[in-house]
Amino acid sequence: MLLGAAILLMALAACSGNSESERSDPERGASIYAANCQTCHGEAATGQQASPSTPTRGPEGHSWHHADGQLVQIIFGRLQFPGRTMPSFEGKLSEKEVLDVLAYLKSNWPTEQRQFQAEASENWLILQETNQ
Repeated sequence: MLLGAAILLMALAACSGNSESERSDPERGASIYAANCQTCHGEAATGQQASPSTPTRGPEGHSWHHADGQLVQIIFGRLQFPGRTMPSFEGKLSEKEVLDVLAYLKSNWPTEQRQFQAEASENWLILQETNQ
């Protein structure tokens, strides 16, 4: 399990900052999002919500408040919130596919949200390194 966490952290570190756009594919992420996420979370580009019980993923949503590491943990079902019933995509999507989805989501956010989220992701990595 620690090995898996270490690999995840290295993958996230490799995709943080400016290099993310070079390594993650937002176009591929858009098709993965459409096939796996849009039914519940709605249109990511517009933020139009599909279901009132699920958070939207557009600029009006709150995904940008969370670090990449947190979002990956949520998508893989390793981090859950009270009252939320998101299914796990672990074993259904690869980490690369999840990072592509995150790149797609971020491509729809204003600059300020992307900057805030990049800082949150950096802080998450520092926190994870400190706790090891």
